[in-house]
Amino acid sequence: MDACSLSLLGGFALRSPDGRELALTTRKDRLLLAYLALNADRPLARDRLAGLLWGDRGETQARDSLRQSLAALRQAFRQVELDPVTSDRDSVSFGSNDIAIDAIAFERLAAGASTRSQAAALYRGALLEGIDGMTPEFETWLGPERERLASIAVSLVEQIAQSPAASETAMCLARQLLARDPLCEPVYRALMRQHVSGGDRAAALKLYATCRDALKRELDAAPDLQTESLYRDILTDRPALGAAAEHIEPAADRPSIAVLPFSNLSRDADLDHLCEGLAEDIITGLGRFHMLFVIDRYSSSMIAKQETDIAAIGKRLGVAHLVQGSLQRQGDRVRVTVRLLDAMTRAQVWGEAYDHPLSDLVNIPDKITSAVISTLHARVESALIEQSRRKPRLAVYECFLRGLKHLRGYGPDDNKRAVDLFQEAIDLDPDYALARAYRGFADVVLHGYSDAPDEILDQALALATSAIEIDDGDGRCHFLLGVIQRYRGDTDSAEWHYQRALALNPNDANVVVASGRLLAYRGHLEEGIDRVRQGMRLNPYHPEWYWVNLGSVLYEAGKYADAVEAFGRITGPGYWIHCRIAGCYAQLGRMKEANEAAANALRLRPDFSVAKLRLRECQPAVAERIRDGLRKAGLPG
Repeated sequence: MDACSLSLLGGFALRSPDGRELALTTRKDRLLLAYLALNADRPLARDRLAGLLWGDRGETQARDSLRQSLAALRQAFRQVELDPVTSDRDSVSFGSNDIAIDAIAFERLAAGASTRSQAAALYRGALLEGIDGMTPEFETWLGPERERLASIAVSLVEQIAQSPAASETAMCLARQLLARDPLCEPVYRALMRQHVSGGDRAAALKLYATCRDALKRELDAAPDLQTESLYRDILTDRPALGAAAEHIEPAADRPSIAVLPFSNLSRDADLDHLCEGLAEDIITGLGRFHMLFVIDRYSSSMIAKQETDIAAIGKRLGVAHLVQGSLQRQGDRVRVTVRLLDAMTRAQVWGEAYDHPLSDLVNIPDKITSAVISTLHARVESALIEQSRRKPRLAVYECFLRGLKHLRGYGPDDNKRAVDLFQEAIDLDPDYALARAYRGFADVVLHGYSDAPDEILDQALALATSAIEIDDGDGRCHFLLGVIQRYRGDTDSAEWHYQRALALNPNDANVVVASGRLLAYRGHLEEGIDRVRQGMRLNPYHPEWYWVNLGSVLYEAGKYADAVEAFGRITGPGYWIHCRIAGCYAQLGRMKEANEAAANALRLRPDFSVAKLRLRECQPAVAERIRDGLRKAGLPG
């Protein structure tokens, strides 16, 4: 049996076997014992010990203070007939036999798979927590030691969370760690998994929101890819997928890559939109290849604004390679420099500089795409390097890129501006297929998507169809035509064009998500949810309309609470999002929340009427369920 116990985690306590406190008179006596115990069974130089605790005193006085403190330790242990302190002229050592030291036991038990719960119970707080007045020398030692033990505690809760059974001990430890560090994402993830294991998905989703809000408030940052992926797995009722992969690794079956927005070295404002445009075209070119896993431009652009370190960007996007480039104007010419980097090592795999007339800039992406593909797959035949569509003139391209920036914007005139810019591009070049497709889609957006009048949808259909006739090989044109057909209620045509778009570019996250929505319409609800999740992986920091699609699929699956969670991710929601939330709450019987959401919808759209809803993107039974939910929520009609 242990003669006494020494507790160092969460404070300091020295107790006899019957629980009596063995008092040490001074704080430095306690600190000396803690240091000796954590370095037990090995000699420690007297000079080191004296300098650690009495470094502000002269050498003789420091050694005398050390001698007095050692005497106080011996006197305390004699009460339980122990004498663990041995010393000679030059050194001191501490024997740990018959003394239970919690910090040492914690570290030992944490290393064993069968003793992790015991270890979790021992970690009652930070090492020597609450003890102040230390010397700078002692704090220099204590700080890293505290962090080392805390990191073991974090790893411990992560490991326990991989078990399918919930552990109340691990959950208590996780809460304690979050109280100490409310920004520690690995602990949030572990606790989320523990809640799911205990059957409380709602608590797991709420914890994610706490994590997200804390990161935004303290760091103005979003949760990392692992946290986002786990949250989506839990929301879509796929917790096993998240629990199996704590570390999001790049796709193992094919090279994974992200293209960052190009840097404008000339600081020429006219080149700013071209920097993102080049990245977009390179992504589209790379995305055509099934052999690659290509992250969407939206996520690449967002993370590039938050991170500068290549390895950090690669980790957050979950890719092995990054394409990084720059533009520099030199009179009427432009130099485009591009590099392919290994995201883990930061090493350059390939690099090239292109000097071109500014007017020929739109042809550069094909050359970069070809070089990247050839580098990643040295044996790819040149015949497989698919060329992009016929390129427009630079002025047309600039109009198109500016239109993209306004499309689905939050400004009052953004969508009208997008329509005008796409039309200007068409006026300058009537054969620019992609501008035609976007012009049609922008009109639908401007007029309320599925609420758009028939004549607007017919005009949009004509424009997108003409785009396909001009360039049948651009997957984005097929996608936009499919979206328009979807809003017209022609789901057969929509599905055909989505499939054609995916055949042309399997990495287009927008198409993947939209096709998931269509699968749900066809009755393949679980497959639809999985497809939306797949799109979110391709574009992990995606635009908010992905949440609308996921919420819609979850609603159709009868998962109303989860649909509310998805719709709740929309910032500044319009009246129709409030309507959907109201309907979900009504279906759940939560009438107070349903009435509040209905009131929010009517504030934004006082003339709203359930009877006027077209709901052509839903099956008749689902459409009627939506109308029923809206009426239950108190909406007129």
